[in-house]
Amino acid sequence: MTKDDLRFFRSWFEDYALSYPSEDVEVEANLRYKKEHSLRVRDYMLTLGRDLQLDTNQMLLAEVIGLFHDVGRFEQYVKYHTFKDHESEDHAELGLLVLEREQIFSGRVSELEEEIILTAIKNHNQLVIHEDIGGTTLLFCQLIRDSDKLDIFEQIINFYENPKRTPYLAVEENHKDHRYSLEIIQGILSGKQISYTSVKTPVDLKLIRLSWLLNLTFPAALEIAKRKEFFARLRAFIPETKDTVKVFQYIEQIISQQVSK
Repeated sequence: MTKDDLRFFRSWFEDYALSYPSEDVEVEANLRYKKEHSLRVRDYMLTLGRDLQLDTNQMLLAEVIGLFHDVGRFEQYVKYHTFKDHESEDHAELGLLVLEREQIFSGRVSELEEEIILTAIKNHNQLVIHEDIGGTTLLFCQLIRDSDKLDIFEQIINFYENPKRTPYLAVEENHKDHRYSLEIIQGILSGKQISYTSVKTPVDLKLIRLSWLLNLTFPAALEIAKRKEFFARLRAFIPETKDTVKVFQYIEQIISQQVSK
């Protein structure tokens, strides 16, 4: 891949993100948010990549993966008016279909590069990365998962703190519902990664997102999360009970161990 190819991919992404115009202000807002999210995730990919001292071609790959990781979200939201995969379609799989349909990689990337890009996109939203993936491909899968989580953390917390800043954002708003599921608590404390399909209340979702801090792979990602105070800021929106305090203490302990390594 060359820098000219990257410029083509940037231009294509801009055009594609604008190709779903809508007179519905809620749809328009969420498509705009998703475009902005993709650009920020691209920036996180580059930040983490620089920390890992990736070479020039790897940095090009990192940018393309960041730009395209959520390309399926546009079609998903226009069609279903939701970003919930379990209520619509897997947005990573939708993204792969879009990229195949558009054939934008043809003649621009090697077979290996295309395989890395598509595999990273396919695995970015899975509960765990497929066990058969290794080497450089695994590295990029881990990079996009960390980068994606970092921006989701920031945007979700910003919304909780000031909903008026991003009107229409497709995020739950019910902070008065303090119920939570014991299976979520027990799952986190046992070290499991919890699927969104287990969510029954808004607090369940917040707890799952808080547990994402345990799944950040790279020290630079952990440092960003620490600097931006994601743990304390998200915790502020979770009711404090004997169950949730156990989760808070467990997550803090694991994070402390990871940072000290």
